[in-house]
Amino acid sequence: MLNQKHKWLAVLMLIAISVFAAGCMNNNPNDNNDTNGTNGTNNVQQQGTRMQQIQNQPRRDNDNTGDRVEIADKAAEKIVRIKGVKQANVLITRRNAYVAAAVDADRMGANQGDITPELEKEIADKVRATDPSIQKVYVSTNPEFFDRVNQYVADVGQGKPISGFFQQFNEMIQRIFPNAR
Repeated sequence: MLNQKHKWLAVLMLIAISVFAAGCMNNNPNDNNDTNGTNGTNNVQQQGTRMQQIQNQPRRDNDNTGDRVEIADKAAEKIVRIKGVKQANVLITRRNAYVAAAVDADRMGANQGDITPELEKEIADKVRATDPSIQKVYVSTNPEFFDRVNQYVADVGQGKPISGFFQQFNEMIQRIFPNAR
């Protein structure tokens, strides 16, 4: 009888240790152990409203864009309905939106490459109307930014690999929107 009690006690101890060990295995808040072999790669996922998400590993919590970029087609559709806007694409990161736009000359501001404050506000309002969580909207007609964002949107739409885009995007944001923090 004593031997049988020891066996049950040993089995219970093994179960308790197994549960304890299994519970501690996922305690990795920084996702530093990438055991599935995807470290440094991009995953593109289709969402319900045709918003593509790009998750880039590893995380970089101290940059202004976060670790996700979404293509906001609905916001872009609303923006091109504005008089004088020929084309637009919108990328969303965390609570920021970056708009690459082509506009008519009469909607440009006093400085080359700038747009009128009224148009900038109108564009920002359209973006926030589609996603109320957006806090800051950055609008650019810079040809480099416009071309790069358009190429990115086209590549994602065609299912092409987008490796390296996230780093390029962060660098471009720092250069074109230096006050974006």
